[in-house]
Parts: sequence; structure tokens; C-alpha cells
Amino acid sequence: MSALPDFPALRFPDGLDAQGFLARYWQRQPLLMRQALPGFENPLPGDELAGLACEPEVESRIVLEGPEQNRWQVRHGPFDAERFAALPPSHWTLLVQDVDKHLPEIGALLERFDFLPRWRIDDLMVSYAEDQGSVGPHVDDYDVFLLQAEGRRRWRIATTPGLPMEFVPDLEIRVLKQFSADQEWLLEPGDILYLPAGVAHWGVAEGACQTWSVGLRAPAWRELADDWLAQVAERFTPTGRWHDGPPVAPPRDPAELDADTISALRARIESGLATASSDDFQAWLGGWLTEPKLNLELEPPTRPWATDEVIAALATHGRFERDGRSQLLFAGPSAEGVALSLFANGQAYRLPYDLLPLASLLANSRVLELERVRPWLAREEVQTLLGALFNAGHFLNPSL
Repeated sequence: MSALPDFPALRFPDGLDAQGFLARYWQRQPLLMRQALPGFENPLPGDELAGLACEPEVESRIVLEGPEQNRWQVRHGPFDAERFAALPPSHWTLLVQDVDKHLPEIGALLERFDFLPRWRIDDLMVSYAEDQGSVGPHVDDYDVFLLQAEGRRRWRIATTPGLPMEFVPDLEIRVLKQFSADQEWLLEPGDILYLPAGVAHWGVAEGACQTWSVGLRAPAWRELADDWLAQVAERFTPTGRWHDGPPVAPPRDPAELDADTISALRARIESGLATASSDDFQAWLGGWLTEPKLNLELEPPTRPWATDEVIAALATHGRFERDGRSQLLFAGPSAEGVALSLFANGQAYRLPYDLLPLASLLANSRVLELERVRPWLAREEVQTLLGALFNAGHFLNPSL
């Protein structure tokens, strides 16, 4: 990428701001935002996106559309030049996940969506399509902002309640059997279409085009419960085994599972949940939300740096750039003097409450400027924290 992109500020339609959008449209109804990023120029050439899809650690797919009913075929990356050269002149789409994590300069676009909680932003997926390329009519389980980055794509959506949600069988992707649109638009570069979860939509390229999809994270309750209850079972459930308490008397009926036994077993198991505190839940949740996918794990430096080396490097270079795969959140009680937590790719760092502004700075900044962190730099716990984050791979080696 020849130059760092300077993304325009997000512009809502006339008469609407972020608060109005959240009150009237968010998770309620679609919204077309013409020139939401006025003057947007795509900084990601198609060949660079294709090169990214050739990397083994990058999740990518090619969706090809044929003439038959079961016409959508999926090929999974990594790809090579020969695979791209063999593609037809139309009716195919390349999709690359987590581009924001592999190219943090592209990920800077996500800052335009800071009117939403950071933990809700999942990833920036980029799709390149040749003429008539699409992934078929489908629904997503999450909200999405569809930015037209280059070329033109026609979007059709279906908002009528009670539409059938049957999918074409034997496909790797969920393509709706029936789709009847009630609205459609042709998007140009800089336009954004917001779609709440569950709205059926179908985008078809008109000529070669590129679309950036800002997907929102919507954890399934069962997924959350499974992981949290596994933590409870491992950390808080009492050890040992069942033991009959006195007095022991012959059962009224040996085949009966009596009420006292049921109650005792349930109480013992549920004692684990009672033992786990709100701080325990917070620590688990922050770790769970920042835990990276296996293909997005950080790469620590080849040798650990001493803390004073890290601080000296920051002083020398004046800044540290965050790795795009670095995911930081923070949480803390409202009472002063109580510790707060900084969550970093599944790890938790406990900090004094008065370092809340620093935790916010670290979590919100893709570039850590020396001048902004200087007020806290003399403190030993801050130096230790920066050293730990650097050695975990959150900051790029400034000497490279």
C-alpha cells in the first residue's frame, strides 16, 4: 500500500446524527446512507487483496455462480496465482475476512463506527467481485454496514415480515430458496447500506467492484453460557465426590430418586455459580471477548525485551504502532481506589483505578504516542505493563 489512507468522517443523512441513528434505525430497520464517506477513494487495490488471500494465515473464500439451481460453489484459501488466472470473466466473488487485523491501516476505517461499543465490532471483510458476482440471497445473524469501496453493486432487500427462510440444500453457504425484494438500490463508492440482523439481502456486482462489510459481533447465548459454565465447572465447582451425610437409613424404595437427593445434588452443583463473583464473570468475559482466532494470534518478538529496553525504544522512536491483531478492552468498578482490568487478547492485567485514562488510551489508540503516555511513564507498573504488552506482540517492533 503506497500511502496510509485518510478516511473521510462518517456522515449520516441530513437531519440524522449518531444518536438519532441509534434511536430510529439501529437493530430496527435498514438505512441507505448516500455518500456516508464523501469522496471515498479505495486504498486497497484488487491485486493486493488477492495477494492477501494467498497468505496461509488469512481466511478467504471464492464463491462461483453457475447456471444450475445448486449453482453457488465455494473454494477456500489460501489461493495461488494459478487459481486466480483460471477464474471466469464474471460471476465470481473473492471474500477476505479480518482485513482490519492483517492490514491495520485499512482497519482504521472502524474508528468511524465509534458510536458503537468497540467490543461489538467483529471485523472488516472485503469482497472483490467481477461483473454479476454475488454470494446469493441470504440473511446474516448480525448487523452489518456495507460500504461500497469501488465500482457499483446493486443491493436488493426483503423486509416483509414472515418471509420463508428456507435455504438451498447441500451448499456450503446459506442461500435462500425464495427471495422477493421490496427495495433495491445501486450503491456507488462512498455509499453505505446499514442492515439489521435478519434482513434478507442480495448484492450483485455491476461491473468489477469492491465492497467492505463492517460486521457486528452478536454472541449466541448458548455460546456464552457454554464457555462461562465451563469456567465455573473448572474453577468454582467443589472438588471431591458425593458422600452420604448422616443419618443413613434404608431407602423407602431403592429405585426411587428421592427429593432430598435431588435437592442436595443440585445445591452442590449450583454452589459453584454462587461462589463465582461479578469480578470473576467480568474477568472471564473480558478474556473471552478479546480472545483471538487461532489464525490471528500475535507474534511475540524473537527474544523478550527487558522493560527498560521497551521504554527506551518508545522514547527513541516516539511512538509504538499496534499490531492489527491486537484486541484491547478495559473494565473497572465505578468506585475509586478499586482495581480495573485491561484485557488484551485473552489476557487480563490488573491496574490501579487511577490508571483508567491510560487504559482507555491504550485500548482506543492504534498508535501509542510517547507524548500522550508520558504523564504515566515514570510509574513502575506502567513500564511493566508496556513491557508485557510489547513482549506479547501487541506493538510492532519499531526497529524493523
